[in-house]
Amino acid sequence: MLAITIGREIFAQLTMNGIFRGASYGLIGAGFALILGVTGRFHFAYGFTYTLAAYLAYTFHFRGTPFGPFSDGFPFIVSGILAILFTIVVGVAIEKYIYRPIAQGAGATALLAVFVAALGIGIAGQSTIALLWSQQSQGFYDKDQIVKKSAWHIWRVTFENLDVFQFITSLTLIIIFSIVLTKTSLGRQMKATRVNPDLATIIGINANRIYLVCFGIGSGFVAVSAIWYGLQYTVNPDMGARPVTTAFVVAFLAGTASTPIRIFMTGIVLSLLEQWSSMFIQTRWTQTLVFVVLFVYLINKSAKDTLWGKRIISIVTLQGIRG
Repeated sequence: MLAITIGREIFAQLTMNGIFRGASYGLIGAGFALILGVTGRFHFAYGFTYTLAAYLAYTFHFRGTPFGPFSDGFPFIVSGILAILFTIVVGVAIEKYIYRPIAQGAGATALLAVFVAALGIGIAGQSTIALLWSQQSQGFYDKDQIVKKSAWHIWRVTFENLDVFQFITSLTLIIIFSIVLTKTSLGRQMKATRVNPDLATIIGINANRIYLVCFGIGSGFVAVSAIWYGLQYTVNPDMGARPVTTAFVVAFLAGTASTPIRIFMTGIVLSLLEQWSSMFIQTRWTQTLVFVVLFVYLINKSAKDTLWGKRIISIVTLQGIRG
C-alpha cells in the first residue's frame, strides 16, 4: 500500500512537471512551426536567439547602462521587455540580411544553404555569448522582488509560482496568436503565404514582409520562454541546444500547418512522456525518448503514405481495366 501511495505521488509530481515544462515546449514549438511552415527556413539558429534573450534580460537587469539613472540595472519587467524586443530585432535581421540573400542566390539548393547558414549562426552565436559573458552559468533572479520565487503545494505535489506564471504566459500568447491567425487580415495573409507564396504575391500579399513578421513572432515566443527558464534555473551559453531540438520535434509531430493550440498540446504531451519515462529509465536518457517518438512517427507516417499511394494506384489501375 505504501509503495502504491509513493508511486502515485511520484506520478503526480512528474505529471505536474510535464505540464509546466510542456507549456514552454509548446510555445517555442509554435514559433518554430510558424517559421518553418510559412517561410520554409530550417531556423536552427533558434537556439541562439533563445540563449541571447536570456542573457540580454540578465544584462539589462543587473548591469543596465554605463551611466545615468539605470546604471544599476533596469527594473525586471523593463529588462524582460527590452530583451524580447532586441531578440525580435535579431530574429528579423537574420531572415532579412542572411537567410533571404542566401536563399535568393542558392536557387534550387536554397533549403540546404539556409540550413547550413542557420547551423553556422547557432554555433558562432553560442561561442560569441560564451566569449562576452563567460562560459560559467549565471544566476538570474528578480532583484527587485517583483517576481519573487516561492513554492506552492497541492496535495503532495510541489511546484513554484514561476511555473504557474510561465504556463499562464505561454497559454495566453498561444491563444492570442490563434485569434490573430483566424480573425485578422495578417493571419489570413500568413496562411496564404504558407500555402503558395508565389500566388500570394500575385494577389498583392508581400510575402517577404510576412516572412519577417513570422520571424518576429517566433523570436518573441522563444524570448519569453528563455526568460522564464532563466528565472527558474540559470543562464548559460549552452542553454539553447535542447529547446531548439525539442521545438523541431514538436513542430514535426504536430505538423507545421497545425493550429497553435494543437502544437501547444503536442508540446505538453511530449513533455509528459519525457517526465513519465524517468520512472523507468535514467533521466539523462529521457531526451533520447523525444527522438524515438519522432522516429516512430516518421516511420508510421511513411508506411501509411506508402500504403495509401499503393491503394490509389490499385484503384486507378482497376478502373482503367474496367474502362
